[in-house]
Amino acid sequence: MRSVIFFFFCLASYSSYATSIKIGFIDTDKVVTNLTQYRQSIEAISREFEPKKQELLDLFNHIELLRSNIDSIKESNSSKSLNESLSNLTNLELSFRQETEFWQKTMNNKKIKLLNDIEMIINQAINEYAIQEKYDLILYKNVAFVSDKVNITEEIIEKIEKQEL
Repeated sequence: MRSVIFFFFCLASYSSYATSIKIGFIDTDKVVTNLTQYRQSIEAISREFEPKKQELLDLFNHIELLRSNIDSIKESNSSKSLNESLSNLTNLELSFRQETEFWQKTMNNKKIKLLNDIEMIINQAINEYAIQEKYDLILYKNVAFVSDKVNITEEIIEKIEKQEL
């Protein structure tokens, strides 16, 4: 009998000392895509690169026009003119490829830098929020199930949006 009472006494005292763990989850993709700063920056990058994109499209159309002209030159049997046109076409195609690759790399580098900057803002907001709200653990990737009770994505978005004002 004493052992049963002692067991219940130990169980009761253990539960009074136990603390609950506060856990949160954040959908970082949703945070990124819903941030005003991210959307505005992506639009600015698109506007910045739009003239070069149009220039490359014009060059592509010019290359296509030269290709169609080469067919007509072939029919006229002018080998000198044909060789010059083929050489010009080859040079334009090479230039087009190089410019396109450079344009794509530059645009991708700007987007990567933007994502890195946004990631730093998000991490800072998560840390501040976790400390303020006394979270013990916040997860953000590879979770099988998340209830609405622990999903704090919207709170993080609101916190970042308020900071930007």
